[in-house]
Amino acid sequence: MSSAYANNDAAAGPEGSTSHRLAPQDYICLGYQAYMLQCAVLAPDSADATTARWFTFALFATTAIGLILSRGRGLLPDAWREPVYRAAVLLPVVASYAELKVLLSSMQPHVVDHQLWAIDRALFGETPSITLAPLMTAAVTEWFAFFYYSYFPILMVVVAPALFRDEGRNMFELRMGAMLVFAIGHIGYTLVPAYGPYEAITFAHPLEGGFWWGKVLSAVHVGALMDVFPSLHTAVPTFLVLHGFAYRNTPLRRVSWLVLLFFAANIVVSTMLLRWHYAIDVLAGLALATFARTVATKLPQDELAGKRSS
Repeated sequence: MSSAYANNDAAAGPEGSTSHRLAPQDYICLGYQAYMLQCAVLAPDSADATTARWFTFALFATTAIGLILSRGRGLLPDAWREPVYRAAVLLPVVASYAELKVLLSSMQPHVVDHQLWAIDRALFGETPSITLAPLMTAAVTEWFAFFYYSYFPILMVVVAPALFRDEGRNMFELRMGAMLVFAIGHIGYTLVPAYGPYEAITFAHPLEGGFWWGKVLSAVHVGALMDVFPSLHTAVPTFLVLHGFAYRNTPLRRVSWLVLLFFAANIVVSTMLLRWHYAIDVLAGLALATFARTVATKLPQDELAGKRSS
């Protein structure tokens, strides 16, 4: 690897510049952070807008500096380039969810719950959370609340390690696909802001559950609140299933992809039964997962500056 860096860093002229050494996913990451920063800058002045501007600028700057350091010639020792790249470029895409609550609030958007609900009625006659409301006993609510909440540990167990481990093409596709899911999903929240059926629709009976339903309520209420379209609770687990299926012949995924499939199916259903999402949100999430998986398989594996051609 050191010889590859040396040969690349010795390149002269514009082909040795940092911009020439950027990979397609680098432009995606940088463009995403630039878009979020633009949303914050254009938002009407408010306390939330000020917070969002500082937050989005910090993530944009982190991404830009990370790209300069990891892709630039001779700016970091070879051993530091890959960890800096992953920590400063990919991690901010996932971390940007934390900025969404103040960002979406500062944008003062016109929510489109009624439009999403109307699409569900046109496609299915009614949104599933209403159709299936009679089935929602306390036991059913608790069952699906457990799986809804399992989304968060799944991120920690499956996605987070991919930011720091390298197993060739396998981990590369997992990183890139997850990054696309989060980036496109977060942009979707800014373009199609909505609260979901739980807030927008009056139900005859509230949901009742136990421990896991309480955990879900706590998690949702500290979240972005208008993070409905597309459903990332659908897109992320579905993408992980597609990725696991593609690599099902590896020892780790021979069984784990089936476990993920079981969890993903329950998570997807839970998003509608627990009244967080419309069916159109779920369909968009499924489409996003498929798109991200397809694109991730097409991207060249150029994570490091030393792997870029001269």
